[in-house]
Amino acid sequence: MEDDLGYDIRGRQSAIFRLFCFDKEGLAHMLFYRIAIFVSMFLIASIMIGLYFYGTALILTSKALIMLIWILFMPQLFETGKAMSIIATDGAVFNRFNASFIQFGLKKKRTYIAFLIFPYLLLLIWIVGLLVMLGSWFA
Repeated sequence: MEDDLGYDIRGRQSAIFRLFCFDKEGLAHMLFYRIAIFVSMFLIASIMIGLYFYGTALILTSKALIMLIWILFMPQLFETGKAMSIIATDGAVFNRFNASFIQFGLKKKRTYIAFLIFPYLLLLIWIVGLLVMLGSWFA
């Protein structure tokens, strides 16, 4: 009886490539997230090996894996910033409304420009942080 109530018309969550047809951002988000899970397991192992054999967690392998995790986290950060903008503007930015609703039912405000820029600004700060981290490690 519970199976009838729990049917999800979007399909199995394990089949993430079904998103390719209708949500490429969602596919990138889920794909990078799942890759990051496995990379983080290798990162933990690398840190433990580095601590045990070399006395420091930041061996070259750990640094490379941290950099990879930093890059893999970018779609999550962008989608979070985008969701925050959508919530703050009640769906006025990054919308998929029909033209008549946009013309008659949506109040446009100048502050929405800031919400449109917000996810990209987050990415820019994130990339600058990556460059600063790499500069401090390898300088």
